[in-house]
Amino acid sequence: MDSPTLQEPPVRTRRGEPAEIDSQHNGEENHLDEIPAADELPRPSYLLLAALGVVLVLVVAAALALGWLPKLHRSAVLDAEAEAAANELPAVSVQLPTRSPQATSLQLPGSIQPLQETAIYARTTGYLKSWSADYGAHVKKDQPLADIDAPEVDEQLQQARSDVAAAEANVSRSQLDLEYMDTTRQRYEELFKTNSATPQELDQHHADWAKSRTALAMAKATLLADQANVKRLEDLQSFEKITAPFAGTITARNFDVGALITANGTMGGMPLFRLEETDILRVWVNVPQSYATMIKPGLEAQVSVREYPSHTFNGTVAHTAGALDSQTRTLLTEVRVPNPDGKLFAGMYAQVNFQVTNPAPPLIIPVSALITNAQGNQAAVVDDNGVVHYKSIDLGRDFGATVEVTSGLGADDKIVTNPGERLTDGGKVRVISKT
Repeated sequence: MDSPTLQEPPVRTRRGEPAEIDSQHNGEENHLDEIPAADELPRPSYLLLAALGVVLVLVVAAALALGWLPKLHRSAVLDAEAEAAANELPAVSVQLPTRSPQATSLQLPGSIQPLQETAIYARTTGYLKSWSADYGAHVKKDQPLADIDAPEVDEQLQQARSDVAAAEANVSRSQLDLEYMDTTRQRYEELFKTNSATPQELDQHHADWAKSRTALAMAKATLLADQANVKRLEDLQSFEKITAPFAGTITARNFDVGALITANGTMGGMPLFRLEETDILRVWVNVPQSYATMIKPGLEAQVSVREYPSHTFNGTVAHTAGALDSQTRTLLTEVRVPNPDGKLFAGMYAQVNFQVTNPAPPLIIPVSALITNAQGNQAAVVDDNGVVHYKSIDLGRDFGATVEVTSGLGADDKIVTNPGERLTDGGKVRVISKT
């Protein structure tokens, strides 16, 4: 039995294409009307479409969840952390101030000046004849320094002495005239008693006697004036020799031999010499107000200069001004230092060291706790409730890492050692360490 022959299915053609002849179907054409219409094809169900839509929505939601939800979570975490950081109290470290020792060394700058100094001017006019002391010369009191040639003064003195001699002679003559007039007056008084002289004659001799007395008084006054003029000119003549008013060192000589010297320096205004007493020097020191009450006359001090780094000079407080300077709030203090060997020079800059005892020594705080702003120097203090308060303080000496506080703080104040920008007056803080 022969097996049946399998037939190929008819080939469908698209519309508009010529039908193909199937050789196995005896040359018959496949016509377009043999292809089933669209409405004859099976349609998908609505449930399948809905299921596909749900699946698509789930896929999109899953994609969004995988990408957007983690980002949203991270943003929420960051916002929470930022809010927690903003609401967190500032962390601070506090400590109590320390007290300075009662006995302390107070070192202050000072200026060395001579014990006394003066500018020596000429008291008479003339030419500088010679000088015997130059720059740096050590002279004794009343030692000659220079000679001035003043011939006019010498001539005036000679004339004045002649006037005195003439005035003395005039006084002698007036004295004799007065004695004669007095004798004559007495004689006429006796004659008048015996009617031997007239009243007119008696009155005339009384008048002559009075005139003689007046002439004698005028002669004596003229003599005194002439004698005073001689004394003045003798003093001027003595001023031709310039002498040292005290022992010291000549620090300036402004004229050479032959220069015209005017009395009292009226021309040029420069003195002949400048003299300074340097055997004992005075050192001026400005003591701060916080130590002013501890500086008393008689207190010992050590003076040092950088030119002698290994040597100190002992001195003693001689005087204080007794009042503070209103601008610097310091007490001007004079320390006297013996200088017999002349090692120290007037005008030097010095460091003066006092050993003082303070019954109420100031407090010391770290420099890191210091706050400087428009209100001045301040320190932040934390109370028992953790609230910050700013206190204005006055500073003393600066030791580098620490600084003295002379007023404004108490020994029990807990100061903030690390004040930052977040620290505000009246704000609360969290204390993390306490010393």
